[in-house]
Amino acid sequence: MTSVNETAVLARRVNEMLRRYMKVQEDLFKPSLRKILRIPGIYRPIDYAENLRVLEELLRELADVKAAIRREEPDSASPEGKFLGVLRGYVSLMTSAVEKLEYICSRLKERSKGGAYGKDDYKSDMASLREIQKKHLESGVALNEMMKTLSRNDPPKETQDDESKS
Repeated sequence: MTSVNETAVLARRVNEMLRRYMKVQEDLFKPSLRKILRIPGIYRPIDYAENLRVLEELLRELADVKAAIRREEPDSASPEGKFLGVLRGYVSLMTSAVEKLEYICSRLKERSKGGAYGKDDYKSDMASLREIQKKHLESGVALNEMMKTLSRNDPPKETQDDESKS
């Protein structure tokens, strides 16, 4: 049986991973003058190797979170158990998104070194990534709603402390 606190720790961990994922995505795709203008001192190339390192690290952490959810053996009838079930689905979708972004990043890295990564392949890969991200976003909306419900149902801290003493 999992407590609300254990569930919240996992949710915060996943939220932090989402921030790092979004940062990589922004670095790869957000246009900026620093990327466009090839003027020394202003131009900043995309660091594909670093982005790949972050994505690989995220994949390891996502696997750890998924394993932690399994270890918790949540009661599927409890609110925490239902939340962890949805969180597990969210983590699976996020894993798919990170894997696809990692693939795109590696192909872009190859292209930056003279390798082939055609426009059609890139467009197809991006369409696939967007589809995965759409499902991931929908799952995130459901997860946020459940989190709000859990936090409303969470007894005040004093009550929790009193219950643990009895």
